[in-house]
Amino acid sequence: MLAVAPALAQDGDNERLRALTKATPPLPVERIDLKVTPPLTLEGISAVAGDDKGNIYVIHRPAATGDPIVVVDRKGTFVRSWGKGLFKTPHGIRVDPAGNVWTIDAGSSVVYKFTPQGQKLLEISVGDIPDPSRPFCGATDVAFAKNGHVYVSDGYCNGRVLEYEAGGKKVREWGKRGTGPGEFNVAHGIAISPQGNVYVADRGNGRLQWFDPQGKYLGEFKYGGELYNVTFNQAGELFVSTHVKGESLDLEFNIVKIDPATGKMLGKYAIRSHQLSAAPDGALLPGTRSGDLAVFRPRT
Repeated sequence: MLAVAPALAQDGDNERLRALTKATPPLPVERIDLKVTPPLTLEGISAVAGDDKGNIYVIHRPAATGDPIVVVDRKGTFVRSWGKGLFKTPHGIRVDPAGNVWTIDAGSSVVYKFTPQGQKLLEISVGDIPDPSRPFCGATDVAFAKNGHVYVSDGYCNGRVLEYEAGGKKVREWGKRGTGPGEFNVAHGIAISPQGNVYVADRGNGRLQWFDPQGKYLGEFKYGGELYNVTFNQAGELFVSTHVKGESLDLEFNIVKIDPATGKMLGKYAIRSHQLSAAPDGALLPGTRSGDLAVFRPRT
């Protein structure tokens, strides 16, 4: 049985998303804008993640020389950096339950696993890039199952999800480009729910789809516009990032808290959020696609 919320049963356009977000109240939050010390320029921050020690891992797109991966502590003090020359298009970064750091290259479609100190532990070449000349034609995000398996959204050209064993051996894949159930128009973000289901932010179709661990389609919530990313915090709360198609990234971009049972928007934070993660302490960490490193701490 498909779990499609009745209120969201019909696909929407920008006006639908606008109406939904307009009716959604702001959530109480403390916004902290971090400045790296000693001063370090961050450019086009694509994604941010946090570990259980309070460290913040940033993947950005330096225009000239510079490491794409930068680590700071909770106050913004520089800790370390790495990755120069390793990436074609730095895109995603996540910290797994063991504290390892995973990155995704949307150009080469390679997923890397590092220690927190930057030592490479694993490299997964997703492959099957339809047009290697394009800067965005590969994988977008990664998520971790309780059994150690890794799920990758291969979103820009292929529109699919791949599952790997902990050591990088491919288990299965599903999905293709399209608008139907289990199809994607840019599978841009991926997350595992507390129940073990796989949630995918179907960016171009403006919807959130979810599947069982073997790829069986279970349901979707359709919002219109663009749905950039999805994450669960440690309390099991669901957050997505939405944007109105065609607008500047500075306009109509929100992090939205979602009721996972109904799809209802419960509250919002106005912020660019190309990719989104939740730190172990509950802070939300958006990739702003700018030089702004922002931390959102929900107020109770």
